[in-house]
Amino acid sequence: SLNGVVGFKPTARRVPTQGAFPLSSTLDSLGPLARSVAECAAADAILSGEGFASLDPVPLAGLRIGIPRGLLLEDMEPMVAQGFERSLARLEAAGARLTDHSIDDLLEAMAEATGIGSIAGIEAAAVHADWLGDARRAAAIDPRVARPLARRATVPAPAYIRMMRRRAELAAAMDRGLAPLDVLALPTTPMAAPLMEPLTADRELYNRTEGLLLRNPQIANQFDLAGISLPMPGMGLPAGLMLLCRNGDDRQLLAIAASVERSLQGPAA
Repeated sequence: SLNGVVGFKPTARRVPTQGAFPLSSTLDSLGPLARSVAECAAADAILSGEGFASLDPVPLAGLRIGIPRGLLLEDMEPMVAQGFERSLARLEAAGARLTDHSIDDLLEAMAEATGIGSIAGIEAAAVHADWLGDARRAAAIDPRVARPLARRATVPAPAYIRMMRRRAELAAAMDRGLAPLDVLALPTTPMAAPLMEPLTADRELYNRTEGLLLRNPQIANQFDLAGISLPMPGMGLPAGLMLLCRNGDDRQLLAIAASVERSLQGPAA
């Protein structure tokens, strides 16, 4: 059996966020963690209010899967790299059409656009402005949280507005770029869950590891996509295969993921 869980990130704003404590008004997206794609689909039907409907099977034969060779596949642990290639081999054996689909130009443009600070960080600084402005209360917060938020709170409004306009342009460009594909496939993270103790003792290692763990999942947030993570087969420690799709294609993504899940759970070809 596969270890790990299935995690579904719907298109932002598709699921109401009322009642959830905010991080980022632009990026917040409420989705389930569950034991299977079917359970995620059932939970999503409730959260979104769209009503439950069985997922129509999507044949893997002819499915167009893009592989973003480049920045998002760098610095992978050997175990994750092997699991990723093993997963792709199963999908290809089932008839899926795998093609290299670089998005490095868009990633670099987004990194440049958010050089003043992440969208989530700037908007979170607004959420937490009260305690950020109170030195006594701020001193009680983990400095790994307080310091970055304090820096983001200094970003000028014109810079934030320009950044958000550029983000909208890049999200539209990503949407156009994904039109020839059904999904993008990549490792959810380039490493398995790390041990905490070495990270707490080494700030540089902590920052680098945090960046690597956030690097791939944040693509769905930055470019306004939907995504799902499935456990990869044959792993010593849990690691995920992430599928990303265009904004609004949530139900189709869940149907594709259900077929991919069956392929990954089946015997190796």
